[in-house]
Amino acid sequence: MSRRKKSDRPRTTDKDRGYAIHRSLVRTVNEAPKPKPIWIDSETGSEQRRGAAPGLAWGWLQRTLRSGEAAIKLEKSGYGSEAAPLLRSALEHSIRLVWADSGEGQFVEIAMLAKKDTSKRMLAVQHEGWRFDEAMTDHLKQHVDTDTDEFKDLADLKHLKHVIDKSPEEIRARLKSMYLAWLAYTAASHPSIDSAEPYIDRKPRSSYMALLSTSRPRAAADCAAVSILALIGAAHGYSRITGLEEHFAPALHSILDQHSTYFIDQPSH
Repeated sequence: MSRRKKSDRPRTTDKDRGYAIHRSLVRTVNEAPKPKPIWIDSETGSEQRRGAAPGLAWGWLQRTLRSGEAAIKLEKSGYGSEAAPLLRSALEHSIRLVWADSGEGQFVEIAMLAKKDTSKRMLAVQHEGWRFDEAMTDHLKQHVDTDTDEFKDLADLKHLKHVIDKSPEEIRARLKSMYLAWLAYTAASHPSIDSAEPYIDRKPRSSYMALLSTSRPRAAADCAAVSILALIGAAHGYSRITGLEEHFAPALHSILDQHSTYFIDQPSH
């Protein structure tokens, strides 16, 4: 009997079990059928926004997926502390997709309002030392000039806290864990005590403080767990928005059932 080559041996261990689960979720997403095209018979704004919804949802799903992948790769390379902005982004995109699934989520309209607001601010802060070229200026002005009067009263939903507070109770319950994790990674993403703490080593009962060039070793590998949480939510929300539940629901349930002990063992965020 020939011996199995070292490179052919299974690589999954208890230590990287979360990474393997995330890879399974990635395959589920990338092997999914694409949503059927929505034929727009009218050129009204509402019909155009409805037609844009699957593409925007797909982009957010892929951002959730790839941000999680990137965070996991950073963690494997010893940069887990620096992955906070990626995890924050994955969670926020996932929350938006779960919210959009609620039926309350006019997510295309909210994205348009956010783009209009950002474009307006970018044009306003130009100065003599830095001005956009003509093509970029025209691009920004197109978004600023977009007619959003029909749904301008949704503007407060650009802020995630309002999305959580105004969600139906059953959706809010599903979002609570992700929102709590998002708050934690927001603190670690911006200049704060949390963002500085990994590079400072202060011994218990000592006034000595060492300043580190690399982050302190982390007690647990949490990038995979958070990325899994975000991707499950994003895939479910996307499937509901696009009518692809027949593909996603069985696959997600299979992964959850197969790895149930992993999810039970994870600390709550």
